[in-house]
Amino acid sequence: MKKHSHQEIKLKLAQANELAGGGSSQVAICKTLGVSIMTLHRWRKLPLSKDEGQSSEGRNAGTSSPPPSIDEMRRALEELAVENRRLRKLVTDLMLEKMKLEEAWPPSVAAGRAHNP
Repeated sequence: MKKHSHQEIKLKLAQANELAGGGSSQVAICKTLGVSIMTLHRWRKLPLSKDEGQSSEGRNAGTSSPPPSIDEMRRALEELAVENRRLRKLVTDLMLEKMKLEEAWPPSVAAGRAHNP
C-alpha cells in the first residue's frame, strides 16, 4: 500500500478534476492516476486546504468566518458544475449499460421478468 503525501493527493485531485471536466469516466481517471476508485472517493472527502495544520473541529469551532468573496463563490460554483457534469455522465453511462444488458437478455427471460417483477 502506497502512502501519498498531501501535496501528491492535491495534485492528483486537480488532475482528476481536469480529466472529469474533459468527460473522462471514473474508471479511466483512476487508471490514469494509478489509484482505485475508493481511494479517489476518500481523497475527495479529505479536508485538504491551506490550513492543513488545524483539525476540522478547530476550523469550525467557536468563530464564524467572514462571508465568502465573489471569486470564492465563482470557484465553488465552477467546482459544483464540474461535479454535476461528472455525475450526469456517470448516470448516463450506467443507464446505457443497463439498456445493453436488458437487450442482451433472451426474449423469453425478458418476457418472464416483465410478468413477474
